[in-house]
Amino acid sequence: MMKNAKVVKALGLKAEAQERDRRSRLSGKWRIAHKLTLASVLMILLTLVAGGVGLWQVFAIGQAIGGAREKEQQLAWSLEMLAGGHRLVAALDRMLLTQDPLLASTEVATSLGTLKAYMGILQESGGEVGALGLLEEIQVAYGELRQAVSEVDVLARQELWTEAGVVLAQKVRPANKHMGLLLRRLVQQADRDVEAAAARTQVVVREAALLLAVLVVLTTAIALGWRQFVFRGLSLSISELRQGVARISSGDLEYKLDVRTGDEVEELGDEFNKMAEDLAGLIGSLEQRVAARTRGLQTAAEVARATTSVLVPDELLGQTVDLVRERFNLYYVGLFLLDEERRFAVLRAGTGEAGQSMMEQGHRLEVGGESMIGWCTARGEARIALDVGEEVIHFDNPLLPETRSEMALPLRSRGRVIGAMTVQSVEEAAFDEADIAVMQTVADQVAVAIDNARLFAETQAALEEVEVAHRRYLREAWTGYLPTVRKTSYETEHPGAAPLGDTVLPEIRQAVERQSATALTVNGDEGEMGYSALVAPIALRGEIIGALGIYDDEARQWTNDEIAITEAVAERMALAAENLRLLDETQRRATRE
Repeated sequence: MMKNAKVVKALGLKAEAQERDRRSRLSGKWRIAHKLTLASVLMILLTLVAGGVGLWQVFAIGQAIGGAREKEQQLAWSLEMLAGGHRLVAALDRMLLTQDPLLASTEVATSLGTLKAYMGILQESGGEVGALGLLEEIQVAYGELRQAVSEVDVLARQELWTEAGVVLAQKVRPANKHMGLLLRRLVQQADRDVEAAAARTQVVVREAALLLAVLVVLTTAIALGWRQFVFRGLSLSISELRQGVARISSGDLEYKLDVRTGDEVEELGDEFNKMAEDLAGLIGSLEQRVAARTRGLQTAAEVARATTSVLVPDELLGQTVDLVRERFNLYYVGLFLLDEERRFAVLRAGTGEAGQSMMEQGHRLEVGGESMIGWCTARGEARIALDVGEEVIHFDNPLLPETRSEMALPLRSRGRVIGAMTVQSVEEAAFDEADIAVMQTVADQVAVAIDNARLFAETQAALEEVEVAHRRYLREAWTGYLPTVRKTSYETEHPGAAPLGDTVLPEIRQAVERQSATALTVNGDEGEMGYSALVAPIALRGEIIGALGIYDDEARQWTNDEIAITEAVAERMALAAENLRLLDETQRRATRE
């Protein structure tokens, strides 16, 4: 997480301390102007030339640093446009999943507008010839993506969801993937441009070293007559300055010039030290920001994968807060969901012992109340507290005493706020606007996943209710139908076989209780014959209405094929019996009418 305010404050204090130290060291010594006034006007002019050259080189290096910053900004825009493409595809996925054409004019339109804005910024930024060619390719890819999205939009407004899904898969995703590849190439090009800017800066430093070396030679030749007075103090310090500049120009940006002459040469050394610090800070900041944004996007993608694979709401919330806390190295992460009256935001998941304790206590915050979660859920906007001690509406939680900065983000799904996510850090000024963009992407993905999990649970419950009602209907229908069937038929192929009548054999009862096919082998006692039985329940949509039994007057083992055939016949008999019942019911109804 970025800590820009803290870093700027520290750098400002450091610069003030260095300036006070420099002035104290210069106050008791002669400046070059005093020395060369006593020596000659020529020495004064030469010194002014040296100072001018140094300032010119500093100006040139400043221009190089400015160019590197422009490339860094282009890199950031490229990454934002890459993320915007993913958000656009995600918005289309949500539109097709919810079959809500209104999303085409909200989330999809917003995502397209964002892409268009970043495309315009990238075009205005320009660049080298290679980058301009790549920007033209990105413009073409963006046009193809926009055309494909327009086709999906038209199909969605016509509610042709299947065709819209086909266009999304065959055109939008490939176009977004192609544009992403081009943007990654642009990112690589920007990286190379930054390296080239650094190389140009080093060239300028080397030129400065060369010019300073020339000035050292001239100073040595002119100052031979004043060796004891000027040379030991000035030429030696310039030689040290030249050596330090050479080390800096060779890439050793951590090296510090230690020139203590009490004159402009020392100031020049300080300027070079400051320049080296700025350049090192710029390069390090660029690498850190790129790495941080990359980690943020990777974490957002990881959260998206994790949330789409879990459909149990409580498990989904728990995994989300743990994953966000671990990946972003945060102190605490909590997820709140609005209650049915939308009056309170109730904590549903929190990290650590504090989160568990608050959930056990039923922790909740009033919507629109004096808390960042209340403010966020009431307005549907993110809010940052860089210093919670100075935040007006911060809720001081005694279970989280180490919180120094906090960010609250709304959970939005289908245009409605369903809750909020709080992320807290032990450092002040731990978040910035870029962090809001990354974390809001994560929050939106979590909100959609929560909504999907809720819809899945409601659908499952509705299906279970329908299944229970249907089984109850079948049970009642067969309970009333069986007494009306008075005739029982028997067909015998072996003489002497007696009908069972109303007898329920034990193996039939066992098969009904198990609700699965039962195979039995009974060995007879002395003088008695054993037998084998295979009984399969006749079940209609989970409701047992009878049983099919097969018996053999000898002990045997039933094969898997015989069991499978018996179960298949029982299923057919269940359907046939239900059709006969429905036919009889229809005929009786027709007779009554």
